[in-house]
Amino acid sequence: MKRSMVFSVVRGVVILVVTTIGIGLWLFTSHHQSRTVSKQSAEAEFSQLRSRFSTEQPLVDMSLRRPADTSTTEPSARPLHTFHTVIFDTRGNQRLVHITVPYWFGRLFAGRGGEFTWLGQLTFLDDTEFDSESIHLSLDQLDQRGPGLIVDYQHKSGGQFIAWVE
Repeated sequence: MKRSMVFSVVRGVVILVVTTIGIGLWLFTSHHQSRTVSKQSAEAEFSQLRSRFSTEQPLVDMSLRRPADTSTTEPSARPLHTFHTVIFDTRGNQRLVHITVPYWFGRLFAGRGGEFTWLGQLTFLDDTEFDSESIHLSLDQLDQRGPGLIVDYQHKSGGQFIAWVE
């Protein structure tokens, strides 16, 4: 009797783990696109994105590695639904990475206290040259600001990183 009970528990745990891994893989593959591109193609795409946000300042000032002062900003009444990140990764093969994840999923990547402390947390399971770039951005600051440009950052090597929320 005890043996069948242990077997049932183990089977349940295995099913739960396999289901969780399957859902994670599905989210990653359905919300992630990576392709090799030329520097010119990447420049064209980033230029188009920057024109889209031409009237906005990024929430995170990368010279300070933290958000600009938002204390005088009225809280946004618009809920956030989606994180978007576009990266031109120049390590090895030059590749353009597009990541779009639901806001609830992106919230899982904020560290303790609901804060993003590395740009790599905004790449949601992808490894890029921006992973180790430190930032300080809380979910509260994102929620207060509402939809818009989060980060626009470039490396001297040519790598580029843009993230926004809608």
